[in-house]
Amino acid sequence: MASRKPRGRETAWDMILSMAAVIGTVGVIMLLAWRPQQEIVQAIDYPAAVETAKLSQIWPISVPDKIPQGYRATSARFEPESYGEVGDVRWLVGFQTPAGEYISIWQSDGPKRKVIATATNDAPCESTELITNAKTAIATTWQKCETDKPLTRAYVQTNGEVTTVVGGTVQWPELLKFTESLEPVSP
Repeated sequence: MASRKPRGRETAWDMILSMAAVIGTVGVIMLLAWRPQQEIVQAIDYPAAVETAKLSQIWPISVPDKIPQGYRATSARFEPESYGEVGDVRWLVGFQTPAGEYISIWQSDGPKRKVIATATNDAPCESTELITNAKTAIATTWQKCETDKPLTRAYVQTNGEVTTVVGGTVQWPELLKFTESLEPVSP
């Protein structure tokens, strides 16, 4: 049997050996239990969501004329606007791009300032841009909003009581092309 040191007579070397044994054990457990983590993004039935929104809406919702290649619809809902009065509604649809970026459409007849602040993550809207619809060739003025934390780029337009925010983490050219493709879908 190995000789034991009396309690209280341990050295710094003994402490280092004990720590190495603990760290080694934890390392082996982590190595055996480690599993790669993948973010799972559920795709949704986008056409069905658009049809449901068309039946529920009181104003024309906007959808892209054609969803760009590789985009996946990850959320779509027509629901009561939580920032407005009873009866205010919003249309939300989000897409993930092939590069893993996010782009969304948020339309609401709720209070303009609250909707814009929420949909753009309080991004300042410091300029405007004339955007021409790809299908109708009609140009309209949109506000251009951007913030770094969290990264958000957005185009904002108010038409009557309805505010439309097209935003996300994509670069400006991709966001512009997506905004140009929007077309109204009447109830």
